[in-house]
Amino acid sequence: MSRTIRQMAFGLLAATLLLGAMPADLHLRLERAEPAVDGEITAAPDAIRLYFSQEPQIKLTTVKLTDGSGAEVQVGDATAVGGDGKVVAAAVKGEMKPGKYTVAWRTMAKDGHVVRGEFAFSLRAAD
Repeated sequence: MSRTIRQMAFGLLAATLLLGAMPADLHLRLERAEPAVDGEITAAPDAIRLYFSQEPQIKLTTVKLTDGSGAEVQVGDATAVGGDGKVVAAAVKGEMKPGKYTVAWRTMAKDGHVVRGEFAFSLRAAD
């Protein structure tokens, strides 16, 4: 094996080991939510709460709630709650009836990456 090929192989090995030692998830992501992702609740929530892996830029965070027909349910502006800034809440102001709902959210991480997602949950009539 020539010296150049050995140097390239060593460099590739070193890069692989270095990258393997770095955290696997450097970007902001949704860790959990209330109501829970794909969850079922029996009472309308007072707020939608999003728990992120990193502190989002709250001024660039939006939360949208729609019912099963696609009609928007009014929610308040996203606000940071808790001490570490990783939890965002949007007060539910509109009426919610039993059915399926979708939460669509969008935010920006401190590093400038825009992150968005959506999830569903169901509100069923209390027994």
